[in-house]
Amino acid sequence: MKQVAAVRWPAIAALTAVSTLAQIGQFGIGFIMLPVWLAHQGLDAQRAGLFAASQWAGMLAGLVAAPALVARIGAKRTVSLGLAATIVAFSPLASLSWPLWIAPGILTGLGIGLRWIANESWLYGLVPEELSGRVVGVHETLIATAGVIAPALAAWYGPDGFVTIVAGLSFTFAAAIPLWLTAPGHPAGIIAPEASVHGSERTAPVSALVYLGMVVVAIGGISDGALYGLFPLYANARGMSGTQTTLLLACLGLGGMALQFPVGWTADRAGLGITVVVCAMTSTLALLTFALATPMTWLFPASGLVVGGMNSAFITLGMYAAACSEKTALIRNMRLVSLAFTASSIVGPLITGTAMKVFGNDILLWPLAIASGALAVFTLGICEGRRQRSHPSPAN
Repeated sequence: MKQVAAVRWPAIAALTAVSTLAQIGQFGIGFIMLPVWLAHQGLDAQRAGLFAASQWAGMLAGLVAAPALVARIGAKRTVSLGLAATIVAFSPLASLSWPLWIAPGILTGLGIGLRWIANESWLYGLVPEELSGRVVGVHETLIATAGVIAPALAAWYGPDGFVTIVAGLSFTFAAAIPLWLTAPGHPAGIIAPEASVHGSERTAPVSALVYLGMVVVAIGGISDGALYGLFPLYANARGMSGTQTTLLLACLGLGGMALQFPVGWTADRAGLGITVVVCAMTSTLALLTFALATPMTWLFPASGLVVGGMNSAFITLGMYAAACSEKTALIRNMRLVSLAFTASSIVGPLITGTAMKVFGNDILLWPLAIASGALAVFTLGICEGRRQRSHPSPAN
């Protein structure tokens, strides 16, 4: 009871609001809707892949820089820098053209990387371990609204550059309000002085749980980078209009929003390994159905809901692995999981964009289905190995 009473729920709520509003502006507008707008400007699959890769490369730089910045200036100011980077990226976007769009692409990613590490390490450092799955599930559900709100705005107003930019700026500005209303906090061992960050975290071994989380988010990153960066071109190849594309992107976001709390709850109850297997198998079946379904049938948006939910589930499970790890090494483990996600998100659109150029834009979902299936087989092998170690044969 004493531990629960000490939990700073107002701070947890405020930092969750920061993540939610920033995710809508930085990811929903910046990563989901900007590629739709750019596709309307005539970008082909290869250049769209390069733009998406530039965003993920910027995020990678933010993830690498964030721990040192947190140690030097604190989490609150580091998150503020991330929001400012996104605002600077959106401001000149309408007046630029290819290849100058690469610079705002890098800045939007940099902003997310800084905000992700600083804000979520601060947030999860306040959460008791026994509540990690549910709090992560609620957090991921709320930030998944980015995948619904941003496409819904574009569907309502049209994928116009002005509306997209104003919405991105507005949500990013709004995220600063709960951030600056929250008192700075330094949970023991989480947002630590530089000596602690570079001392105790280096000596603490990385657990098998965190390694599995890194593998899971790597698959999620490949899917996220390829799906959101190249989906407008896939939709065009399937004969869909711009409005239909944004509505289907909203379906992907709805799935991500609806399924994250059940995924977190299942991980708390059944463990990470079993939950990963179930999600990976479900994702594989949903991607195959999505690829084969006719766009005008109910099966197409229904499978899109499941694909979006399972894709977000991979990120939720990776964050769950980091949040359940040693509190003294939380920022290190968050960084490892985040780096695995971001590095694979750079590779995803580059490889898939090249494959689409060779085999056609409608091939997008097949490599993602193969990746999800491989994750299910890999995790099943880990679970079986653990079972055999815990139940040795009579000969041993």
